[in-house]
Amino acid sequence: MRFKELPTEAKRYILYHTLVSPVLITWHVLPFYLLITGYNVLEVGVIFTIAQLLGVPVTLTLGRIFTHIDLRKGLIAIDLMGSLSLVFYYLAYGPLAPLMVVLGELVDEASSTLYFLYPAYERIIYPENCMKEALAWHLRLPELSIIISYPIIGYILGYICTSAICFRNTFLFFSIYELMLIPYIYFYFKPVILESEEDEEHTLNLKSIWRRYGFYIIADILFILAWSLAPSLALVYFVFEWLKGNMFHVALIEAVISTATLTGTYIVDKISSRKAFQALQIGTLITITGLLLMVSTNFFPLVLLAFYVIRVGDTFVFVFKRTWLYSIMTKKEASMISATLSSIRKVISIISPFIAGALAYMDPRAPYIACLAFLASTIPVYYITSKNQ
Repeated sequence: MRFKELPTEAKRYILYHTLVSPVLITWHVLPFYLLITGYNVLEVGVIFTIAQLLGVPVTLTLGRIFTHIDLRKGLIAIDLMGSLSLVFYYLAYGPLAPLMVVLGELVDEASSTLYFLYPAYERIIYPENCMKEALAWHLRLPELSIIISYPIIGYILGYICTSAICFRNTFLFFSIYELMLIPYIYFYFKPVILESEEDEEHTLNLKSIWRRYGFYIIADILFILAWSLAPSLALVYFVFEWLKGNMFHVALIEAVISTATLTGTYIVDKISSRKAFQALQIGTLITITGLLLMVSTNFFPLVLLAFYVIRVGDTFVFVFKRTWLYSIMTKKEASMISATLSSIRKVISIISPFIAGALAYMDPRAPYIACLAFLASTIPVYYITSKNQ
């Protein structure tokens, strides 16, 4: 299906995500800014972890406000908080820099509690008869936006305007830019009220779920642990210290990752769902191969190839892990397991910046070596799970 054949509401929503995608580069600009202003990677990890810890009570008090309110207001709130967090990053200089970063991260953490509104809105505006095509365009256009915009922004910060004030002005620019998207949401998004649904998952027996799918849960926890040790901080420091690169190198890596995501989606379309488990294992092996190449060289073209391979493999894992999950259990069981893993992921994310920073402080490649080890350990666990079904 061509993009113009999608419903108007779907096209407007996808266009919004395409427009907002360049803002996400600030997730990499922030740690790079802190590194060039004199903070070491361990200190940056501590700052981010403090923000995560302080954000716990914030996330516990938000999230259900928009259950019976127009979803547009929730999406507007996300952009408002995103813009405010970037203002705090712009103000992060001098002795108050750590405080401003923590405040910005707290606001950003608060906005993340409303991210569930995105899939809720998509479920309503994407028609059932073309859901797959709508989701495909939802993925492709924002990734294309990243492929085009990131190298331009990275080149400016890497070669044209490289001082700390340029990085701060980047935060200010994107803060204003994100604010400018709010009228687009208000005037062009379909008004939608999200009705609460009856939660029936609690009727399932958690012990029986663990007895039947415990190895799957263990494997997924290992997967979560693996990638929690390789956040944007780890990537930025890997480029900064191991490759002796700048923001342009970071941007090129992210553009290559987006290119690999697009490639991966076309490949997985050709693979039968009946081969989900085998594809999951192959995807894990591809990812491990890319990680091995990445940590064994500082030749930038090979590093780009490594990240491309990693993302293709990770796309396999992302798609076929869900496909396999839904093939071996009921929807209620899958929903319960997904909710449990989401809670575990949240807990891990609180301390992962400090652990990643500490590992990177010892060696810029250490977070990815740890990631590789955890991913490798999932292979036998997934295999045991498949034999138990």
